[in-house]
Amino acid sequence: MFPFEIRREQETGEKDELNQPIVKWQTVYKPLGWLDMITGSDEQTYQNSLLATSSHIFLTEDTSFEILSTDRILNPRSGIVYEITYVDDVMELSDHLEIYCKRWA
Repeated sequence: MFPFEIRREQETGEKDELNQPIVKWQTVYKPLGWLDMITGSDEQTYQNSLLATSSHIFLTEDTSFEILSTDRILNPRSGIVYEITYVDDVMELSDHLEIYCKRWA
């Protein structure tokens, strides 16, 4: 397993020149896991429509953290950031998480 970073937009506690809160991507958790590319066909059903837009899957045995669909996954080894498309706690057993994602532009 390799370390990854879950990043979330959070207020820094500072204000800009318009007195608005400054929001930045900050690391909220560092799970260990695997990131793999998904391969498939165009024969996706509606049930799999969220998965159809995904290019990668992040697998982790760590289920102790909250992850939001608005979070991002950073691979610190490559510097690539991934947008989360779907989070699956398989059969709600809290055994592992399958986090579907795609490269964030």
